[in-house]
This record gives sequence, C-alpha cells and structure tokens, in this order.
Amino acid sequence: MNPYVRSVRTALQKIDARTKRVVAVAAASYLGRFGQGIAVLVNLPLARESLSPELFGVWMMLSALLGFMAFADLGIGNGVLNEATKAKATGNQELLQRTLASGYVITGIVGCSLLLIWIAWIKFSIEPTALAGAISVENQPEVLKALSIFAVVLAVNIPASLILRVQLGAQQGYLNGLNQLAYAVLTMILVPLTLHLGGSVSELVLATLGIQALINTLNSVIWLQRHGMLRVHSWMRLLDAQTAVSLLQTGGMFFLLQLAVAFAFQSDAIVIAQTLGQSAYGDFAVVQKLFLFISMLLSAAMVGLWPAFGEALASNQKAWAIKALKRGMATAAIITLLGVSALAAAIPWILEYWMKASVQPVWGLILALATWTVIDGVASVAGAFMNGANMLRPQLLMAVGMAGTAFAAKWLLTPLLGATGAVLGTILAYCLISVPGQIYILKRVFNARK
Repeated sequence: MNPYVRSVRTALQKIDARTKRVVAVAAASYLGRFGQGIAVLVNLPLARESLSPELFGVWMMLSALLGFMAFADLGIGNGVLNEATKAKATGNQELLQRTLASGYVITGIVGCSLLLIWIAWIKFSIEPTALAGAISVENQPEVLKALSIFAVVLAVNIPASLILRVQLGAQQGYLNGLNQLAYAVLTMILVPLTLHLGGSVSELVLATLGIQALINTLNSVIWLQRHGMLRVHSWMRLLDAQTAVSLLQTGGMFFLLQLAVAFAFQSDAIVIAQTLGQSAYGDFAVVQKLFLFISMLLSAAMVGLWPAFGEALASNQKAWAIKALKRGMATAAIITLLGVSALAAAIPWILEYWMKASVQPVWGLILALATWTVIDGVASVAGAFMNGANMLRPQLLMAVGMAGTAFAAKWLLTPLLGATGAVLGTILAYCLISVPGQIYILKRVFNARK
C-alpha cells in the first residue's frame, strides 16, 4: 500500500465517529450553501435591475422575514431537535416517533392560526400594507398580494421545515445540505425565468420562498414515508399528551429565546424600512447579504455541532464537548476574520461590476457589518454548546436583556447614522449584555470540569 494512503487511512481511523458525522454534515452543508451563494450572485443583480427600488426592498424584506419568523413555530422545532438528539443517543425509536407526531400536529395548528390572523388583518385593517412600511399608492395592490402569498408560504413552511430539525437531531444533517442545494438550483432557474417573463414581486416571492416551502414539504413526505409515519393509524397511536406538553414547555423556552434573538439580530428590516424607507433597506440589504454569505459558509461548518454537543453531553462525554467548543470558537474567529477582510476589500468592485450600482460604498456600514460577522461567528459556536447542553434559562435571560437594548438602540441610532446605526445597535447590546453573560456561564462549565 502506498505510504501516503496508509498515513491518511491511519489518521482517519483516529477520528472518532461523532467528529466524522460533524465533518460529513459540514461537507454536505457546504455543498448546499455554495449553491445558495451562487444563486444569490445570479439572482440579486437581476432582481435589482428589473424591479423598482421600492418593490426590490419589499422582496428583500420578505426574504429576511422568513428567517426572522423562525420563532413562529413556538420553539417546537428546536425542542424536537433536542428530543431527536436524545432519542439518537439512547436508541429510543419510540421517543423519536412520539416527538414527531406531536411536533407536526402542534406546528400545523400554529401555521393555520397565523394564516387566519393575516386574513383577519386584511379584513379589518385600514391599510394592510402598512406592515411593509410606507408604500406608494400605485404599488400597494402588488405589495398586498406579495404579503398574502408570504403569509400562505409561512403557514406551510412552519410544519414543513420541522423535518430539517428532525434530520439534524437524528444525525442526518447531510440531508439538510442536499435540501439547500435543490432549493438553490431551482431558484437559479425560476428567478431569471420569472423576471424575463415580466413577473411581479409576488411571483418572485413564489419563485423563491414558495419553492423553499415546497422542497421542505417534499422532504418531509419522503422522510416520513421511509420511516412508516404517513399512515393515519400510526399518527393516532403515537400522539401522546405528555409528549406534547413536554414539547410545549421546552418549545416555550426556545420560543422566547428565538423571539428575543429575532428582535435583537434580525429586526434591521423592520427598523430601516420604517425609518428610512424600502429603497434604503434595499441598498442596505445588498451589502448585508454579502456578509451573510460569510456567516452562511461558517454555519455550514458548524451545523452539526449542536446535536454533536447534545449527544456527547447525554453520553457523559463532557471532555469532548469542551474541547470541541474551544476549537470551534477559535476556528470561527479565524475564518470570519479572514473572510470579512477579503470581502471588505472587494466590495467596491462588487458594487460596480456585479450590482452595477453607482452608489459609493459606505465604509462605516461595511466596518460595522464586518465586526458583527466576526462576533456572530464566535457566538454561534457558544450558542450551539449551550443549546446542546439544554442551558435555556441563562440564554433566555441574556437574550431578553439584549433584545430590549438592541431594539431600542436601533430605533435611536438609525435615524441619526442611517443603516449603520442599526448594526451598531446590535453590536453595542451584544457587548454590554451577552458577552459578560457567556463568559460567566462558560467559566462555570470549565471550572466544573476540574
């Protein structure tokens, strides 16, 4: 045997099975995220050129809001992930099935309820499009249609996206990457086609967010069919009140945590659109998307950490979890720092040749987004550890304090500093609230090991 091949094989044999699963999930996630990155490079300039600045801003806002509304499942998805991880670690297949049955029923009810709330809003509100900011009269009918389609997509995607958490908790996170790749390929076909045919912003919402919900639904049906969970009598047998109550309790904690995180980190779309207008948010979103691409690449490498931490801690392998936490935080800091440095240098070229925009880069905004991207990268690893360890209460206390501080700071700073103020509000709140809290919590974890 070739000595090089032998050395590689020996090195691979020394890697434990849990680390191999993390690497496999990361590799598949990179494939999906790479496809999504290419889709952004293709679709964003086409949409900006075809749509008016106001409608482009609406589309970007709705795209951001689908992530912002992740908390709308009442935290059930994250509760299911933790239970699926526990079921995998203990080999308890019945626990996984009971959790799934209860999770789908609860999220289905939540999705239908949100859709009914939107219908009521349309019926009784004087101007339903006010949710999207100050919309010009000629664009209001189209924006209302886009918002209605978004409401339907959200209602479908809440239960449909549950499968992503299930697969991640069951150590099948590589399926998430394939799911993302399929989404990227379809949007690269449908978005240019929609714009070429003169499609409206509502049709563009269908070609992007609607496709995402459709793929999640197909993924759910295929996975459930393979595991024999599409039969009605199976659902009736597996439905369990105690499991549902437990999910609601854990989900409630995650819901409050996600809600606080959403207002702290993802409320820029709301604040900027309301204070500066949709056109200003469209310009901000273009630059923000570039930095989110770096975060997306990093999260692909880290996506398997949460269930891996949970499995290690459930198996009483705390030393592995702490070592992985330290290495993950250091790796995240290095990758994001290198990434944002390269991106900042390339932004003038990107704006001129990719987006064909005549605007000059706002270096204060670029520096703020770069700083936040590095902070967020390191924080995501710490968050994965605390989620896997089920440390929900301390996270919730930090998140609530930070959310209130960040949301208030955004409304104060954005009118004064423009879109840069929204990012600075997030950074300020995180440094004042979350950094000291995480240092205190992680120090206690490390000291408990000694």
